Parts: sequence; structure tokens; C-alpha cells
Amino acid sequence: MAYTHSIKKLLNIKDPNIYLSEVPVMKEKKKDQECLVVHGKLTYRPTCCKVCGVKNNSHQDLIKHGTKCSTLTLTHVNFQPVLLRLKKQRFLCKHCDSTFIAETSLVDRHCFISNSIKTTIAMELKETQSMTLIAQHLSVSPPTVIRVMRQVGETLEPNNQELPQHLSIDEFKSVKDVSGAMSFLFINASTHRLTDVVENRQLPYLLDYFMRYPVEARNKVKTVTMDMYSPYTQLVRDCFPYAKIIIDRFHIVQHMNRALNSERIKVMNELRYTRPRDYRKLKKQWKLVLKNEDDLDFSRYFTHRLYEGAVTEKMMADYLVQLDSRLERVYALFNQLKWALEHRGFKRFKRYLEESKKYALPRKARTVLQTFEKYLEPIKKVLSFWVLVNEMTICYNLEIFGRIVAA
Repeated sequence: MAYTHSIKKLLNIKDPNIYLSEVPVMKEKKKDQECLVVHGKLTYRPTCCKVCGVKNNSHQDLIKHGTKCSTLTLTHVNFQPVLLRLKKQRFLCKHCDSTFIAETSLVDRHCFISNSIKTTIAMELKETQSMTLIAQHLSVSPPTVIRVMRQVGETLEPNNQELPQHLSIDEFKSVKDVSGAMSFLFINASTHRLTDVVENRQLPYLLDYFMRYPVEARNKVKTVTMDMYSPYTQLVRDCFPYAKIIIDRFHIVQHMNRALNSERIKVMNELRYTRPRDYRKLKKQWKLVLKNEDDLDFSRYFTHRLYEGAVTEKMMADYLVQLDSRLERVYALFNQLKWALEHRGFKRFKRYLEESKKYALPRKARTVLQTFEKYLEPIKKVLSFWVLVNEMTICYNLEIFGRIVAA
């Protein structure tokens, strides 16, 4: 009996009413996977009938009435799933002639997966991995993982009575069965904790969602950090009348990099057949064009297969942008704007925007500059709330989005 007690400890079976039999641990194949099978019995003296509630004072009230065998999924030992073939005691009530089965804390009623496995699933859901992978690791089905996730999620329902003082909002591509092309998420910008996910980012859906919160909670919101998606501006005005809009600097730089990269590709394709060597340089070294000019290394010389002699990062970037006057102008202007943004120089940022009107620029670059002019006041708040914005960057939203997709 000593070794059965050790097996109970090893398998974390804490119910004292489960008695393991002295039958040796056997191996059995289940769904092409070798499992370890342990045998046991669940029995005890019930206090009352589960159906009519009569107290069990003697054999005239309740008696044992056979057993029912259940196969329960336990933990893993040496990467092999362990099954407990448990004979559950059946009881007969002599007062109402009904029967009921003995219950254990090891599993829920009418369930064959142990609570320890469910706890492990809940812990694994915290990591960035797919639910199918979790199911494979724990020898359960993907629907089981989904059920556990929903059970845990019920305890994490958002509080529709309170909102954080500082919000950060963004959209992402979620799953196919949602009503909109893009879904919407928002986090507490101070703690970086996810508050909730809305399946559709369209303005009517968002208005309906946020209007569920009491007006007192919405009036307490002080700042909303977001990108330059115009319906969000209307959302903030309607739902959070006292909140200041802060345009996330990540998206400001992203807009400039996309326009600059578009111009690089355009110049690259123009040189494809006339100057193939320069075409390859623009194609292979696209990161140098997008890199901030201040971050380029100008002191370390090295050889490169596309260049003759020793060169630095700064020399290569200068060569690439001077291949076309439009690219050079866009490159210089966007680097000036990035510098002003990084050094909190709103006056310079505004002056560079005004000076850009004197030059003929590509359409995409001009569109970006016009967007900046439209959101000039929120961009000013980016520089005013610099320390706060550093803590509230929407990059945290992107990290959360990655976890959602991985799941």
C-alpha cells in the first residue's frame, strides 16, 4: 500500500476517498498515443441522498449499489499522458428509489478531464502560442482548450462602469467571422493592460459600445492616444468630451517611412534596366534609406560588394538618395521632421511643414504632409506630453495584437 500512496502523491491526487488498486501500472494506446493507465476506486459514506435529501443514518436509508467506471485524464509523466481508470461508487436511496454516483474534487461532475489539466491549460493560455499546440502538449482536444479559455474569460469580463484616465486605442486584423474587416482594442495606457476588444472598428459600433459606460466614467478620461484614423477623432469628441487627443509618434514616423519607401521603390524601378547596379543597391539597402540620418554610422569604414573601396553607412545612404532629386528632397524633409519630433521642437516641425509647400513633392509624400497639418494640434500635444507619451506608445497595442493572432 505504501507505493500506491506514493503514486497518489506523484499524480497530485489529494482526494482521500480515492483508493488506488494494487494492479500494476499498465500501458495502453489511445488515439495512436501510448498512455500510462492507473486503476482506482472512489467510495465513501454519503451524508444524505443527492436527490431527495434524506439523511444517511443507517442501511435503511442509503446502500451501495454497484460501481460505474470512468477514464479520467490526469497529468503527464515522461511525456506520456496518465489515465486514471476510476470505479465510482453508485448509491441507492431506499426512500426515493433513485441512484446517484460518488463525486470527487479531482474532476467536475460529468467531466473526464481533471481540474489540474484545466489549470495547466489556463496557465499555458498566458503564453504566446496557439490553442492547437496547447492541446497537443496536454493530450486534449482544441475545443477543450477553447472551453477552458471561455470559462476563465467569464471571470475577466470588463467592468462597464469604469474607464482608465489614459486610454490607448488601435485597430488590428482579427478573425474571419467578425462583423468588420478590422477589430478594435483599447488598453489602459498607464498600466499597459488590455481593457477590452471590440469586434468592429467602425464608428457606429464604437459609439454604441462606449455609450454603455456612464457619463461620469467617460468624463474622467483625460487623454486618448491613437493614430490618425479620422473616425477616432469623432469618437473621442462624442464619448470623451474632456479628453485630449494625442497622436502616437510611432504612427507619425510610420507614415513618413511608408511614403519615403514608396519613393525609393519608384526610383529603383526606373533604374532597373538603365543602371542595374544602382537598382540592386536601392533594393538591397532599403533599410539605410529608412534609417534616421542621425543614427547612421559615419566613423566605421568597411568594404561592401556593391561599392568600390571602404565606405561607411552614411556614405552609402548619401549615395542612394542622391540618385534622384525627388528622393533626395523627400529624404531630407522627412529627416528634418523626425529630428524635430525627437527633440520636441514643435515650432521647427511646423516651420518645416510650411517650407515644404515651396517644393514639388511626390503625391504620397504630399498626402502625408497634409495629414500632419490636419492633426497639427494633436501632434503638438505629443511634444507637450512627451514623458507621458513615451509610456503610452501604441507599440504595446501591437504586442497585444500579436498575442491575439498567435492564439
